[in-house]
Amino acid sequence: MPRAAASLRLLISVIGARTAELEDAGQPRKGLSKVGGDVSGNLAKDLYSGFAEPLLPFFYVIAAILVALPLAAFVGFHLGRVEYRRRDYEELPPEQVPGGTSLGAMLALLGLLLGFAFSSARGWREARQSALVEEAMAIGTAFLTADLLEEPGRTELQTRILRYAQTRLATAEDTRTSEAWAALLNRTLSAQAEIRPATRRAMETAPDPIRAAVARSVTETLDAHTTRIAAAAEQIPPPAKLMVFLVATFAIFIVGNRSALQGRSLTWRTFVFAGVLSVVMIVIFDLDRSLEGTMRVNPDTLRATIAEMDRALVAL
Repeated sequence: MPRAAASLRLLISVIGARTAELEDAGQPRKGLSKVGGDVSGNLAKDLYSGFAEPLLPFFYVIAAILVALPLAAFVGFHLGRVEYRRRDYEELPPEQVPGGTSLGAMLALLGLLLGFAFSSARGWREARQSALVEEAMAIGTAFLTADLLEEPGRTELQTRILRYAQTRLATAEDTRTSEAWAALLNRTLSAQAEIRPATRRAMETAPDPIRAAVARSVTETLDAHTTRIAAAAEQIPPPAKLMVFLVATFAIFIVGNRSALQGRSLTWRTFVFAGVLSVVMIVIFDLDRSLEGTMRVNPDTLRATIAEMDRALVAL
């Protein structure tokens, strides 16, 4: 019993501390304002400064890759033809033409970089999906645990939790730019600031075991927000992406150049290789994009949780 009482006091103190922080975040400050119940746009940018907008829209990235790689093969081949005629490489056997070692080393480096990049992008995407599922579970648990409370605090708290869950679903417009993403975070912070006071009011007359359960579930719900934001911000650093792109471009350049130096024509096989490499790079960059692309996380778990909570409130 003493240990349970101490745990309860700790949970309630966490509730109070987090409530004060969120209420303070919602207060107007110098340079910050509240408009229509939303926290100022600068607040989200200050709190989540690690979030970075992509350097280029995904469509531009696809176009750049599809154009740059075949073009590199074409340019490398024609420069190789010039060198082939200037240095009389036609008198040498193809295997004695220089450049084979450089080509092998470049392709090996490219394969290594693509392997690491794909592994990182896939792992971070799985982390984002896992964070979303865990947040949906935490929100559903908090909603069900709040049902143990008495009215009128029970319905108020469950309504706040439902409104908060609705701010956790990001549409295509919410994820198009960093400004839209910051606006979504502002709505989430405002919803968080409403949950904490509602939790404290609803627990005033509840027995200690119920207060502990509600405090724990609400705290886990809001902590899941931090986990999900951290997972969304993880991505391959832009310099590393640029490095992969440049290595792939130079590798295709050397393939075309090597064909010319050996006196061979630029065949369709080189362009097939460039196309396959382009697809691999596009998939990697698509997996790495948390705001756009075709391989976003599946929000069906959170949508189902929101629908179940909405039905439960309507049935009251």
